[in-house]
Amino acid sequence: MTVNISEVSPVPSLFSPVSLGKIELANRIVMAPLTRVRAGSSGIPGDLMVEYYRQRASVGMIITEGTYPDHASQGYVGEPGIATDEQAAGWQRVFEAVHAEGGRIVLQIMHAGRG
Repeated sequence: MTVNISEVSPVPSLFSPVSLGKIELANRIVMAPLTRVRAGSSGIPGDLMVEYYRQRASVGMIITEGTYPDHASQGYVGEPGIATDEQAAGWQRVFEAVHAEGGRIVLQIMHAGRG
């Protein structure tokens, strides 16, 4: 006996669109946060990070690597921050590159704790 799974339980395709509230995603693939340590000692996302995230914009949604919200919460050198205007501007470039490719991206805030 052969059972067609789609007849028993309708499972949506991984590549079909999905909505998260009012946000439409092109597919159901979400890129989990991956620590890349590419922001240098300044914590400013630069060209390397812009290109890295742009290349992955075809997934349904990207969750960025952990990003420190203030200097006291930085965990390691190379971790990107969003504590200064320069860091925020670097992330703006990343987000614009992903959006230009039709992608969705959210920033993960990560506080390394108290020292």
